[in-house]
Amino acid sequence: MKAFRPILTSCRNVLGFGATSPGPETITDFADTQAPEISIAASFVDSIQIPREAGEPEEEKIVRPSLAILFRMAVGPAADYYAPRFLEYERVGRSFPSWNWAPLLAPAVWAIYRRLWLAALAFIALPLLAIGVFWIALPHLADINAVGLVGAAIVVWLIPSLAGALLGNTLLYRRVRHLVRTAEERTAQTDKAARWLSRRPVIAPVQAAVATAAMFAALGAALPNLQSAYADQVVRSRIVEMMAAIQPLQRQLEEWFISRSPTDAPQIDMTEARPDAESFAKVNVSLTNGRVRLALGPSIPELSGRSILLAPTIDRRQQVRWICIPVDIPERYLPEECRQG
Repeated sequence: MKAFRPILTSCRNVLGFGATSPGPETITDFADTQAPEISIAASFVDSIQIPREAGEPEEEKIVRPSLAILFRMAVGPAADYYAPRFLEYERVGRSFPSWNWAPLLAPAVWAIYRRLWLAALAFIALPLLAIGVFWIALPHLADINAVGLVGAAIVVWLIPSLAGALLGNTLLYRRVRHLVRTAEERTAQTDKAARWLSRRPVIAPVQAAVATAAMFAALGAALPNLQSAYADQVVRSRIVEMMAAIQPLQRQLEEWFISRSPTDAPQIDMTEARPDAESFAKVNVSLTNGRVRLALGPSIPELSGRSILLAPTIDRRQQVRWICIPVDIPERYLPEECRQG
């Protein structure tokens, strides 16, 4: 402290602490009586942190400025968008879902462009799996309509797109953070780490372009098949509606078929009935064996003039079971009960 005494004395004179002032006569005595002793560190550090008092909230984490440069080098294009968000992840100590418009339309292509290979495989596999499940289930869905197709489109496209838009920043941040850590492990100098990152391929534009072309080619090949599958489904739905329209007639025939009494024949005004003139060209009912022959009408142009035969049989439990026998109808148009029959 002897070396600092002349400086302290000059400060006392400037501040007006004269010899006649009340209180301590020297600045040293004033410091000793007015404030606790502060120890002086032997060497300087980057920053000085004052100890927190009890109940005082913790200060926010300070992110070193060099990290912003390294993040920009590791991100590449659109660094102005990603770097501030990644620095915020560093400040709070974790990543969190945030919206990114870039992966919304084609998350797999975006992931390939950003060299997120595992994420790209996941974004490709999810819609393919959904399409496969939908393709297998489509023949068994008798009453699917436009609403059902919209729901299928949501599963196939929208859900992976929303996942990419919400998780894209997090996925890219983890890759960028890994690259930055690798660069910092190779050298302690920021300029050399930035130079090493600048030589790394951080994007894959060629692969992304190839993936885009493959995606459009796949869509071009899949759309006609999907349209054909939807047209077949429309035909199946109309056949199901047609068969449901004659269920009251079938109930009458079931009671008579079990009794097998000629005097107990169902009260049918005509052996030829048309419950739906648009769907049926003709409905033939046999009062001998209870069979119903459905001649398809003009509402199903693909099958106009063809027939479906419904034959009643009695199972082990003495219950009537109807067997569906298609006549010259391709299997892809048949509902599930006719395929099993």
